[in-house]
Amino acid sequence: MSHALARDRRLDLTLLLPVICLVALGVVMVFSSSATLAADRYNSEYYFLKRHAVRVLLGLVALLWLSRLDYRVLQRVAPWAVGGTVLLLGVLLAVGGAVRGANRWLSLATITIQPTEIARVACVVYLAMLLDRKGERMASFREGILPACLVLGTLSFLILLQPNLGSTIALLTTGFVMLHLSGARLRHLALLSGSGALVAFLVVLRNSYMMDRVQGWLARWGHGASDALGKNWQVSQSILALGSGGVFGAGPGHGLQKVFFLPDPHTDFIFAVIGEELGLIGTALVIVFFGVVFLRGLKIAGTAPDRFGMLLAAGLTVNLSVYVAMNIAVVTGVIPTTGLPLPFVSYGGSALVVNMGVVGVLLNIASQVETGARPGAVLPPVGGRRARVR
Repeated sequence: MSHALARDRRLDLTLLLPVICLVALGVVMVFSSSATLAADRYNSEYYFLKRHAVRVLLGLVALLWLSRLDYRVLQRVAPWAVGGTVLLLGVLLAVGGAVRGANRWLSLATITIQPTEIARVACVVYLAMLLDRKGERMASFREGILPACLVLGTLSFLILLQPNLGSTIALLTTGFVMLHLSGARLRHLALLSGSGALVAFLVVLRNSYMMDRVQGWLARWGHGASDALGKNWQVSQSILALGSGGVFGAGPGHGLQKVFFLPDPHTDFIFAVIGEELGLIGTALVIVFFGVVFLRGLKIAGTAPDRFGMLLAAGLTVNLSVYVAMNIAVVTGVIPTTGLPLPFVSYGGSALVVNMGVVGVLLNIASQVETGARPGAVLPPVGGRRARVR
């Protein structure tokens, strides 16, 4: 029996190892991309590295703790977590520090947190709990969709007011996928998608800095005119970094774009530094690692012991993956700049710790597969259909 328990509680190395590799790469690349800036601004090239290392340790603690904590406990704390994040987001809008026109960080004594990072996970946990309880009532807009949309819409609206359109889109996309998995009707989802797109369009029109980014992006892809010294400066430098790396890269620490050419090289645009210093091989390897995490997360969702675990694992995996996709799309100029970090790799406090905590929850769900419903077990009816764990 003890042997079976140990087997059930083992860590899923297929998920854990790519994450550890990404975090380790992040430590190296944060130092490489921030050393010059740190020396110029703080008289110590190790300034960002030291702070990042502390956050990595905190993230490891969160990962290990949540990997041992039964994920079902999250159902009981979900309402309190959502209420707390609503309060934090409200305080942020009132007293938060503005950076480039957006209020995203809240300073508590010597600690700076980004409530949005906590809110996105709290929202996923609450939606998983709510949608699990709704069951086949998800086919009804009033009884199933509407309660979930009230929570999702409230948090998204508070995040949008910062304004933070990128995180809002990521959260709404996650909620859309979770609603679909829970059995929501396609016509209801189409209505929500159209409404969300309209709101996003109006928000961009009302915010000049967002409009500048969109106009710069349209100029690049629409009619070929690239304002490389103005609105497209950051993206132009990013693409230049990626292109100059070639196949093998210039080598760790030998990139040039991070030296006061590329803004935010250690945060939102660290993928460009990886491309310049580690080349196509380095960027491809990063994408492969993220691909493994995404596929393993979906596998964990498909073999979860219960419906709550399935929705939770799927929501957390999709949310992480949307952040990855949007960050890389921004760095390569595919979409307008949004200001989202690259999970596990970018310099950052709240995002890094929260993302590693998310991995801990996924590890816990994976460790309980053999103690709950076996693969192939039929879950409760969802939206008039029976959901099967594969």
